[in-house]
Amino acid sequence: MPDDANCIKEILLQYPFIDPVVEFIRHNENITYKVTEKGSEDAYLLRIHKPITKNMQGVQNRREAIQSELEYLLAWSSCSELPVQIPVPNLNGDVVSSVVLEGEEVYCSVLKWICGETMSRSDFASEEMASTLGERVAQLHQFSRSFKPSSGFIRPEYEIAWINNMLTKLRSGENMGVILSGEFQIIEKAFPPIIDRMKSWSKSIETWGFIHADIHYSNFIRTSRGISFIDFGLSGFGYYAMDVAMSALFIKSELRDDLLSGYTKVIAGNIDVAQLEDLMFLNICEYYAFLVSRREKHLWIREHMPSLIELCRSLLQGTPVFYRMNQVGLAN
Repeated sequence: MPDDANCIKEILLQYPFIDPVVEFIRHNENITYKVTEKGSEDAYLLRIHKPITKNMQGVQNRREAIQSELEYLLAWSSCSELPVQIPVPNLNGDVVSSVVLEGEEVYCSVLKWICGETMSRSDFASEEMASTLGERVAQLHQFSRSFKPSSGFIRPEYEIAWINNMLTKLRSGENMGVILSGEFQIIEKAFPPIIDRMKSWSKSIETWGFIHADIHYSNFIRTSRGISFIDFGLSGFGYYAMDVAMSALFIKSELRDDLLSGYTKVIAGNIDVAQLEDLMFLNICEYYAFLVSRREKHLWIREHMPSLIELCRSLLQGTPVFYRMNQVGLAN
């Protein structure tokens, strides 16, 4: 987290703020601040696109990719009945700014703040809310099907190269000793069958497109008009089922039929549960891969590794897990 007040001031001077009050939120895939105009209710989200660890660095941190994310948000805001994080241009009319941080140029963006309450896991503990979650994800995908990106549009892609990169990060965990060699061998064996199955998955307008790619209860805001998405920092192109799989990870297994029912209420069709299981596993592994580079999370990894190994063995044996996998205890 940058603690240099001059750095923050330099960024804010690029925008039409008059008397801003700045409050640090968190540092994860971006460094984020809430900016409020003193004496008013106008609030904004300032994002400095510098991830907390180098292994989170990717396409999404490039200027063109940030512009592409904001292009999507602006397009969606014109269609959505619910609040969307609309990009705010700087004094030059650009939606992406830059600042020199720790000797390197880093990009920044500002979004309008969505007023409401950040949701928790317990908010999605009923059949009604699980169904509503499915509907909201489907509504996003419904828009993505019609979205026409510009010629320079670029965002991360979540397919085989992403999986291989994830495995490389997990292998570094073995090298550090946070993942035992025997554990890594089991994890590694689970990947090739999934990659083989992914090669056979249909990639069409109905199955593949722009996805949120970071569906989590804390990335939903309860507003006066309904539940809105926030945090598209990892958004990109992938199978729509990936967002559904991520949604399933934070609700109880007995509510997952309600999630799927809500989704198919908006987008009709059959959902491949086996595909969801593969994508759930990949997203769990991606989370572990992210934590590997954070030493303060190594104890968490060790405590939760047995459940990951059990999941690997189930997938290798072809045992269905969608309706028996408990909520994943992902660290906050």
